[in-house]
Amino acid sequence: MKILAAVVGTSVLLSSIGAVHASELVYRPINPSFGGDPLNGNWLLSQATAQTAGGGSPGFSIDFPDFGGIPQPDPTPVPVPEVPLIPSAN
Repeated sequence: MKILAAVVGTSVLLSSIGAVHASELVYRPINPSFGGDPLNGNWLLSQATAQTAGGGSPGFSIDFPDFGGIPQPDPTPVPVPEVPLIPSAN
């Protein structure tokens, strides 16, 4: 019985030590779009630029899918026939 009391007492003591050192979490936004400091904008842009391939500026690119050799329609526009106007019946 003494061993059980010692084990329970030790576990209660060890579990309470972690609670003593805990602190409250505080959210501080970094991105200026979400309420952060507006002066962080240049730093965020430089970090994003550094993470792009080749270190260049991030640009817009489209990665077209591979259709597996299936022929695709001709991208040149086809002339549309003219539609005759119907006279109004006033």
